[in-house]
Amino acid sequence: MLPPVLAVGLAIAVAWWSWRDRLDVGLARWAALARAVGLGALLLLLVDPGVANHRADTRPVVLLDNSISMHAAGGRAVEAARLAASLGDTTSFGELSGGEPGGRSDLLDALGGAVAGGRPVIVVSDGEIADAATIPQDLIAETTVRLLPRPRGSDIALTDVRAPVRLTAGDTLTIDVEALRSTGAPDTATIAVRDSSTLLLQGVVRFGAASAAHLTLSARLPHGLQGERWLRIERVGAPDAEPADDVRWWRLIVTATPGVVVLAETPDWDSRALYRTLKDVAEVPIRGYTQLQRGQWRRMDDLQAVAPYEVTAAARSADLLAVRGDVTAWRATGKARLLWPPATQPGDWYVGAGGMSPVADAFAGVEPDSLPPAAAVRAVTADSSRGWVGAVARLARRGTPLPVVSGREDRAGRTVTISADGLFRWPFHGGVADQVWRTMIADAATWLLASPSGDSLRARPITPVTQRGRRVEFRWSGSGPPVPLPIQLDGPRGSRTDTLRFDGAGDASLALGVGRYRYTLAGGGSGTFGVEPFADELVPAPITLVEHTGSATRALPRRSLRELLWLFGIAIVGVGTEWMLRRRMGLR
Repeated sequence: MLPPVLAVGLAIAVAWWSWRDRLDVGLARWAALARAVGLGALLLLLVDPGVANHRADTRPVVLLDNSISMHAAGGRAVEAARLAASLGDTTSFGELSGGEPGGRSDLLDALGGAVAGGRPVIVVSDGEIADAATIPQDLIAETTVRLLPRPRGSDIALTDVRAPVRLTAGDTLTIDVEALRSTGAPDTATIAVRDSSTLLLQGVVRFGAASAAHLTLSARLPHGLQGERWLRIERVGAPDAEPADDVRWWRLIVTATPGVVVLAETPDWDSRALYRTLKDVAEVPIRGYTQLQRGQWRRMDDLQAVAPYEVTAAARSADLLAVRGDVTAWRATGKARLLWPPATQPGDWYVGAGGMSPVADAFAGVEPDSLPPAAAVRAVTADSSRGWVGAVARLARRGTPLPVVSGREDRAGRTVTISADGLFRWPFHGGVADQVWRTMIADAATWLLASPSGDSLRARPITPVTQRGRRVEFRWSGSGPPVPLPIQLDGPRGSRTDTLRFDGAGDASLALGVGRYRYTLAGGGSGTFGVEPFADELVPAPITLVEHTGSATRALPRRSLRELLWLFGIAIVGVGTEWMLRRRMGLR
């Protein structure tokens, strides 16, 4: 109340001071009153202390949980919607989009906005709130919570699936499945992997006394299986409490030839380290061949004998050919090459960063002394005008640095050359050395597999399969800064056109329902992705809210004086009346 009192008092004081010498005249007294009224109104508008809004809507705001857990088996979404409508004005949270249940129940943002409106707030939910730990307790205390929890039945859920995204025809398919069971569920479950109606893998997951279990399924791909395959990983047997968490999707690309081929012309520890690391870091099918005797080749994964012509054909069609040993015959084979010839100068060679290059991040902040020394190096000449030097080595930490990792690009494509022996010690050593090795090989492979002319596909889905209730994430992969990109989607509900709008990190997203989609980008490029029926919210989570009645007594919301147009009228009338009276009295 102090600001309005001061404003009125100041207006009266100014009016009295201005007319103090003429207050014995009737018109002067009316002019002083007009000045006090007009100036008082202006000062109130300037200070704007606000006024209680007795006409404000006091009906509660009801925050209705519309996440997937409310619509799962046993969920009480319909009952919750009726209850919310009977309690007040309903607004939903936990949604993927308008009316589409979301895969995560986050309450904090919706609750903070509702409380700021000054009306009573009621939350109607099953209590499975993901961000409950981040909500301030005083905010929860003044909010009324009504819970409609779902019953907890006997259930087994397939919570995670890990498998390769690309394989070569005839390769071995290995799938890791994580399963979770609730109280009362069987201690075993049969898991099957199908390609359409063809059964590819099957096994039994055993829980024992635990609630979680892991199963690895592995078998060679059937003959003739190629192209894009949508695999269905499912629990088979009698239905349980939640059928929707018994099925997972996985998209597998089976190519006729491997994307990466590793040749061990002279098999040693370096060739094994290179093969294993490329298998870990390259997201393309990889196959390795080792020459145990001259002209006799075997596959590196199972030592199965292969004909020399098969090795040559695989090398010629490879997107990336990696050769350890004599590289003379392979210098122009494949679309890109990683060549690792044997070294000729023995000694303790300490390897460090070479300069700006695609592999520079591997050596950032790493001292040469922290890496095991190379056993030998091979003198090579790096053409700085057509290539780069990624790493150099010094004998016993002294002397002239020699390039040991270099790259170039010419008419034959891109080539990376490693000219140091004994680098297998880096992954064996572990720690920083292992990270440097893996990052160097990953960055080199990424540079080699990248098309020099650029990729016409300007955006790609981050993952080929997205859980239900989550947004499908895209990442900008074109040249230049991200720009809005029109996209056409063909899915289970027909065709639709949308626009990918990328943020500063080059990410964009779309809210889509369950199904498989084919997308086409404006300017060229297309692909596929899927939204699977499974969602993490289908698996019952701990109830993190407690039903209670809000304890806060809310004050009436305040209204700005500047919303009162009549107050502006009083200010104008007061000032105008004083001016007219002054003119009548002959004053200016």
